[in-house]
Amino acid sequence: MTVSACTQFLSRLPRTAALLGFSLLLSLLCQHNSWADEGEKATLRNFKSGDKLPAFTLDTLDGQQGKTFTPGKEGKPSMIIFFSIRPEFRQKRSLALLSAMAALIDQYKNRIEIAGVFSDDQGAQTVKDYIKPFATKMAVYNDPKKEVNDRYGVFMMPLAVMIKGDGTLHEVIPYTYNIRELIDGNFKLMLGDWTKEQLQASLTPSEETAKSDEEKEYIRRVNYGKIMMGKQMHSQAAREFSNAIKLMPKAIEAHLELGFAHIAMKEWDKAEEVFKKAQGIDKESDGAIAGLGLAYYGKGDTSKALPELESAFISPEPRLEVIIALADIYEKKGDNTKANRLNKLAISRLMTMYDQRWK
Repeated sequence: MTVSACTQFLSRLPRTAALLGFSLLLSLLCQHNSWADEGEKATLRNFKSGDKLPAFTLDTLDGQQGKTFTPGKEGKPSMIIFFSIRPEFRQKRSLALLSAMAALIDQYKNRIEIAGVFSDDQGAQTVKDYIKPFATKMAVYNDPKKEVNDRYGVFMMPLAVMIKGDGTLHEVIPYTYNIRELIDGNFKLMLGDWTKEQLQASLTPSEETAKSDEEKEYIRRVNYGKIMMGKQMHSQAAREFSNAIKLMPKAIEAHLELGFAHIAMKEWDKAEEVFKKAQGIDKESDGAIAGLGLAYYGKGDTSKALPELESAFISPEPRLEVIIALADIYEKKGDNTKANRLNKLAISRLMTMYDQRWK
C-alpha cells in the first residue's frame, strides 16, 4: 500500500488513532507478529539523523547559573542524557542510565562531552544525591519546564542523544539492558576507533552451545505457533505455545507468545494470568509488562492498565498496541496533549506498516 492509499484508509477511520478501537488494532497486528517491531526507531520529533542540534542554556543542578551546552563544541563528539524520575517506573531506568554514564566518563575524558538534562519539576534533590559521586565530571542541567526537552522533541525517557563532532545528530538510544555497551560502541564509532562493522560485531550474540532435543522441540513449537498467529489461527497457536511451556517452563518466550495469543482472542483473564507468570520469570520483561497492561486495558480496568502501559511505553521498542491504548486512556482522562502526541506516533507507525506490507 502506498502512503497515499494508506492516508486515504486512515481518513475513513474515526477522529483519532486511539479511536481505532482495540479489537480493530488487534486484527491488524495479528496479520503478522513482527509488525510491532517494524515501526519507527526511537528518535526525536524535531530532528532526524544528520540534523544540526541547537545549543541551550540552563542552570545546573549543582548551582551553576546560565551554563551553556553546545553540541559538537570544538569538534568534540558529545552526548545528552534526557531523563526524569517521575512517574516512579522511570526512576529505576533513569538512575541506571546515569550509572552507566558515570562508569564511562573517565574512559572518554577530554574526548567526549557528556551531559544530562533533568526534565522534571520535582525530585531534584533525589538526583543531586544520586549524582554526587560524579557531579564534577558531568554537568546535569535542570529543565523543570521541559524547555529543552520540547525544543529537541524528546518523546520518551530516559534516552541518550549521541552527537557527532560537527554537532549533528548521530543516534538516539533509549534505555535498554545493554545500554552501556551500546553507548560505548557508538562512542568508539564517532571517535573513529571502530568501524560500523566492528560496532555491529560487538552487538552480535556469541554462538550458542549445542541445543538439547528438548530445546530444539521448544523452539520448533514456538516458531510453529508464530506461523499460526500469522495465519490468525489463534487457538492452534495457543496450543503450540502451551506445549512449548510444558517443555521448558522457565523459558519466557513461549509465555509471552501465549499471552498475546489470548489477547488476540480477547481472553483477558487468561492473558493476565500468563503475563503474571512471565513476570515471575523476568520481572523487568518489557513484553510481560506490555502484555499485562493490555490485558487490563482489554478488561476495561484502566487504573491498573495505565502504570503498566506507561512503563511499557519507555521500552526500547514500544508496541503499537501500547501506544494506541495509552492514547485512548489519556484522551478519556482529558489529557489531550499526551493523547495527540501518541496519536501522531501511532498513525506514523500504521502508515509505515502498511507501506512495508503492501507496496
